[in-house]
Amino acid sequence: MKSPHKPTPHFSRREFIKQSLATATAVSILGPECLAAKPIPRSTKVKKVIVIGAGLAGLSAAYELIQAGHEVTVLEARSRPGGRVFTMRGQFADGLYAEAGATNVFDNHAWTMKYISLLNVTLDPEPPGGGASIYYMRGKRIVIKPNAPVDWPLELRADEKGKSRRELWERYVVPVTKELGDPADLNWPPASLRKYDNMSFAEFLKFRGASQNAITILSLGLADTLGEGAQTVSALNWLREAAPRATVKDVSFIRGGSDTFPRAFAARLADKIQYGTPVRAIEQNTDSVRVICAPQGTQTSIAADYLICAIPFSILRNVIVSPAFSSKKQEAISKLGHTSVVRVFMQTRKRFWLEEGLSGGASTDLPIVSVYDKDHYLPGPRGMLEAYVAGQRARNLAAMTADARQDFAVREMEKVFPGLSQYYEGGTSVCWDQEEWTRGAYAWFKPGEMQSWLPQILRPEGRVHFAGCQTSPWPGWMNGALQSGNRAAREVAERVSSSQS
Repeated sequence: MKSPHKPTPHFSRREFIKQSLATATAVSILGPECLAAKPIPRSTKVKKVIVIGAGLAGLSAAYELIQAGHEVTVLEARSRPGGRVFTMRGQFADGLYAEAGATNVFDNHAWTMKYISLLNVTLDPEPPGGGASIYYMRGKRIVIKPNAPVDWPLELRADEKGKSRRELWERYVVPVTKELGDPADLNWPPASLRKYDNMSFAEFLKFRGASQNAITILSLGLADTLGEGAQTVSALNWLREAAPRATVKDVSFIRGGSDTFPRAFAARLADKIQYGTPVRAIEQNTDSVRVICAPQGTQTSIAADYLICAIPFSILRNVIVSPAFSSKKQEAISKLGHTSVVRVFMQTRKRFWLEEGLSGGASTDLPIVSVYDKDHYLPGPRGMLEAYVAGQRARNLAAMTADARQDFAVREMEKVFPGLSQYYEGGTSVCWDQEEWTRGAYAWFKPGEMQSWLPQILRPEGRVHFAGCQTSPWPGWMNGALQSGNRAAREVAERVSSSQS
């Protein structure tokens, strides 16, 4: 559900993606990971499998198991599919919509590309970029122009002075991402990387030689959107997050809105999904697994041979489990952090920032944190700016009433884009901590937690397997959710094929 800074456009590949998504070639060139994602062999031993959650993780798991010949039931607490893939419609004029969750598709997101091709979902390439970005810090509004030195309101060392944040990032962060290997490997991280899990991202930047003021700049905006920010998140967590960004060439968007994707999945599984069915308890023995659920408030139970749990740990921790999971699994479920995120959308009469030669993007030390031109890929003159806020500042916003939150965000945005109030027409917001069936956004790790919990997060417990982006190398991305669902489905299928149980 993240909104990254825009990579440099690359026309030839963008045009290829646009024109050939429906072909097998579109998958085959996108990386070895997609080539390895072969269909699960069809089973001669049909088993009943329950999937909890109809987000992309649960949908992909269910799809793969059904293709393999198994009997699948998907239980979803909401009345819609998609989980944190959530497109807000109807609140805006002229057919505008806003992505409250997942937005971008990177060309190196092999799992997303695989399923988008499979489901004949159409991608539109990001329009050619242009315009300057804004940084706002310590009361100063800084326009970042291409190839021009940056006059930061901070004293930097001589070798850092005048450098953009991108240049500082490429100096201190990008080289280390090349050491990461394959985060999808079940034995990751290797011992050589554990030192990065033992320090915060801010400590890592100091370790790499960044001055304190350079650390302040590098912590601005993007780094503030993971967990509680650079001072508290594991450096290894941020390096794993940064690695795919370093190799992105093209960004695309799902035509018609991101929720088109899970709805296409759900259309293939329509009779297998039970909406409005929250799970209250999981029980298992050596022969079967059973869930206690409450459709329309009436308690019932469903039994199966295996279960895939594809809901956030922030929700799973409220489900009664009998017998209890292992102590390490329970620790991860109860303590794993989910980033607090608030997204505030502001419809404008026109995209007035273009007249100043601006992109509409900004990173700030204000309570609104990061700003994006939210609908630059949609037609029409109207625009929409988004304030993307995480951590404590998100919780501060979430504590306000919806109207107060909107008014506050507009006032703060006016500092970044003077004149906003003249063109502002209205807006809305989403507070992911307050969403009943998510209670937070993407997972994050404090120092030391990745090496301690990653093996436990993935590991099955009896007949219960686990999916969801917190179990993947890419929390918060559609790519991670899909990869995790595919993996969990394969785990179940392999158990069935190797056992008569």
